[in-house]
Amino acid sequence: MFDITRSRHLKLFIKLIGTFGFTGFFPIAPATFASAVFCAIYWLVPGGHWLAHPIVCLATLIVSVPVSTALEKDYGEDPSCVVIDEVVGLQVILVGVSQAAIALVPIIAVFALFRFFDILKPFPINRSQKLPGGWGIVIDDFLAGIYSRVALVLLSIWLPSLSGFGV
Repeated sequence: MFDITRSRHLKLFIKLIGTFGFTGFFPIAPATFASAVFCAIYWLVPGGHWLAHPIVCLATLIVSVPVSTALEKDYGEDPSCVVIDEVVGLQVILVGVSQAAIALVPIIAVFALFRFFDILKPFPINRSQKLPGGWGIVIDDFLAGIYSRVALVLLSIWLPSLSGFGV
């Protein structure tokens, strides 16, 4: 009988998604590298803002948990090559932000704040990693994205260059 979970092509497709185009295999700080690649695509590639369209964000969130769970079975608990969670976190920050509002300073702020909260893991982000499987991998970055977005909204009060994140 054919087992779809053992399909070589499906496993490759899951790896492609979960590692964000294999950026998760970058040898040094793969999460930071994947985050930088995402920000560069979003900012520099014409039409890159579609990465943070609400429907794309929802689809990525829905797919990221089972993909992360599957890759965890192949690469061990919370593997560094799984970076789809970074994509989810960055999408949370950028969803609904006008592409016209994103210049160099705002995209650097997005990247820096997200990496800050993802690495620091303030409460309850630190606890969310204890969730089973892909949930523990994805939710901490989702929350880091929320923290970053809130920080950007607050910073936009004082920094006009971040006005695209304002309320």
